[in-house]
Amino acid sequence: MGILINRLKRILSDEAEKVYIVGGTIRDRILNVNISDYDFAVLGDAASVSKLVCDKLKGSYVPYAEDRGTYRVVYENVVLDFTQIRGENIDEDLIHRDFTINAMAIRLNDFFDVDLIVDPLGGLKDLREKKIKCVGKSSFDDDPLRMLRAIRFAAKYNFSIDEDSKNLIREKADLIKNVSSERIMSEIYSILKSKESFKYLQMMDELGLIDALFPEIAEMKEIGKCYYQVLDSWHHSIKTIEEYETIVNELRFPSDIENLVKKYLDKDLSSGNKLKDVLKLAAMFHEIGKKDAIYIDSDNRLQFYNHDVKGEKIVADIAKRLKLAKKEASLIKKMVLYHVNPFLLYIDGTGNKALFKFFSDLEENAIGCLLLSLADITSSMKGQGRLNEASCYRNFITKLLRRYMDFEKTKTPLLTPLDIIVNFDLKDYKLLNQILYELRKNQFYGEIESREDAVKFVEERMKMEKI
Repeated sequence: MGILINRLKRILSDEAEKVYIVGGTIRDRILNVNISDYDFAVLGDAASVSKLVCDKLKGSYVPYAEDRGTYRVVYENVVLDFTQIRGENIDEDLIHRDFTINAMAIRLNDFFDVDLIVDPLGGLKDLREKKIKCVGKSSFDDDPLRMLRAIRFAAKYNFSIDEDSKNLIREKADLIKNVSSERIMSEIYSILKSKESFKYLQMMDELGLIDALFPEIAEMKEIGKCYYQVLDSWHHSIKTIEEYETIVNELRFPSDIENLVKKYLDKDLSSGNKLKDVLKLAAMFHEIGKKDAIYIDSDNRLQFYNHDVKGEKIVADIAKRLKLAKKEASLIKKMVLYHVNPFLLYIDGTGNKALFKFFSDLEENAIGCLLLSLADITSSMKGQGRLNEASCYRNFITKLLRRYMDFEKTKTPLLTPLDIIVNFDLKDYKLLNQILYELRKNQFYGEIESREDAVKFVEERMKMEKI
């Protein structure tokens, strides 16, 4: 940090009195958080200042928000944003920012002297008190996304939002509908990165943002209590996320299974979102189909027949509305569609055929489905005080994770397609794929254990074709 700032001071020596470091950079420096983004407010021509910095640092100029007077330079993975000061001076600029903790500035030349921070709105005091407070009553009118940003900062820094700002969010919550889906999802994914994101999803709900963003969830709050759970669908889903976060934060599995699960959860999907965080959205939506699946059985008990299928269709519409990336949308839809399957295996038994189909349908995402099922069923059982059963279900899911490891081993075939083509003169590729599938299935069943077994199987299979 120090080396870069000193280089910038030398590069901008003629302009240094007109260049301020502002906003989140000051906040993170005081909080001793690693800084990879620097925001500069320029009293003058921000475009020419950014060009000078880009040329001298030999960085990359990235087109970004030029219509709002912001010019971006990227240097060694560090982002430098230069923006024209709004108003006549830095104080006037700061009153247009979102929160007091982001409404501080310091001249570039004074960066290492904290006593010279410009702080007209009491941001330093709010930082010490770990409080997020909006700058003014028009803050959310100027940019409604700031309502989600408040919750994101609360999640990231473990801060509280002051009551006046909370009340203002409640009053303005519907304005969030005016924000682009891309900006909304960027904030939501950032919130989901918290190890206790369930708290902040609850906060979004309490402040009216959940209903504004997801009108489908409002109906979840009216249904869902039944023989299997004591909460409505929405609050059960929040409990499921809480349980899921406990599971993935602790990972109390045998070491080989823990390594398998950790490797899966840490995978990056598109846009840099980790798989473990996107699964939280699947947990949030897993019961969304219940409102369209109400059914009274012969014992006069409330059931939700096919709520998984109906839920998958609703989630597809939500994903389209929010313009989710294909990988995220596909994962969430699959989890909603299959979330019931592990519990059905628990009830009906884990025959090889049913297990192989489940693993074949989902491949590695069977891991995510098993984790979500563990969170879903465990949260319901705990809510009913059935702690012993919850423990049994955890043992069951652990056994299925181990069986998935057996399934994964079958990805390496005992005979390759070329082996079969050459040795059995097989030219029917449809039949070839069928035989490869059957080989893998029987290997998973334990009926084929070696290459020799596989050769015998194909020989017998080819004889059947000739009959």
